[in-house]
Amino acid sequence: MGRDVLTAVDHLIIRVSDPIQAVETYRNLGFMMTHGPGVAYAALGDVYFELRGRNGPPPGFWDDSSWSEPDEGIYGVVLRSAGLDEDLARLRSSGVRVSDPVDDPIDGVGGSLARSSAAVDAPIPLRLVEHHHHTEDRLSFLGGSVTHANTATALERIYVAVESIERELEIFERVLGMPAPEPEMGTVIISLMSVFYIGSIGIAVAEPRGPGPTGEALSARGPGFFQMLFRAKHLDEAERVMVGNGVPAPTRGTRLSGESALLVEPAQACGVYVALAGRP
Repeated sequence: MGRDVLTAVDHLIIRVSDPIQAVETYRNLGFMMTHGPGVAYAALGDVYFELRGRNGPPPGFWDDSSWSEPDEGIYGVVLRSAGLDEDLARLRSSGVRVSDPVDDPIDGVGGSLARSSAAVDAPIPLRLVEHHHHTEDRLSFLGGSVTHANTATALERIYVAVESIERELEIFERVLGMPAPEPEMGTVIISLMSVFYIGSIGIAVAEPRGPGPTGEALSARGPGFFQMLFRAKHLDEAERVMVGNGVPAPTRGTRLSGESALLVEPAQACGVYVALAGRP
C-alpha cells in the first residue's frame, strides 16, 4: 500500500456548545487547558485535543461530506504526515477523494506555526497535515511541559463507532494505508474492535456487542468518533481530582489485558466518553 508516511495522530477537534463552560468542564476533569484564538488546547506531548465552539464546520474537512455534525463531541481527527504529497498520491491511486494541499498555519496567542494540510473524503471527518516547523517549537507553542492534575500523560486511542466493522474496515484500510488488524473484544466499551496504529496512537473501529458505550454512542449520534482514551499514572488520583471538582465518580472497568480503567460519561465531558487507563 505504499511507504508509510502517516506518522502520528496530530490532534482531535471537539465541538462544544459553550466554549467557556467547556474549558471549565475539562479543567474539572483534571486537564490543563491552554488558550488560543477561538479555541482551547490540552497538550499531551506534541499531540493535543482542542475545544472549539459550534460556529460552523471547522475549516479543512471535506465540504460535501454526509457526516452529521454532532451537537457536542469529537468532530474530526487530524493525522500527521511526513510526506503529504506522497500520502495524497497514495489515496488518489486507491480511489479515495482528497483535496489539494493548502497552507494551514496553527494560530495561537504567541503567533503561528507553518504547516500544510488536505481534506480526505472518508466515512469520518479526517484531515492530513504536514508540519513545516520543529517539534520543539510545537511543544513550546502548546504550552511547554504540561502536567495534568488527572495524571494523564499521553493519548492512547481514539474510538469510532460503526454499525459493522466487516463492512467498514476496507475503507479504513484504504484511507490509513494498512491492513486491518485482527478484531478483539473491548471489555470496557462492550464492542468488537479493530485497532489501527498510527505511530503510538490507536484508532479503534468498534462495533457494539451488547449494551454499553459503543452501542449508546451509535444509537445517540450514529457512526463516528465517541471516545478518547488516555494513559494515566494514577487512577486513584485522577478520580480524587475529578470528584473533588464536583464531577460524578467515573465508572471503573477492567480492560481485556486486565488493566484498570476509568470512564467518564459524555454528560460530564461535552458529548465525549473520556477514559483513563493505568495503575490504581
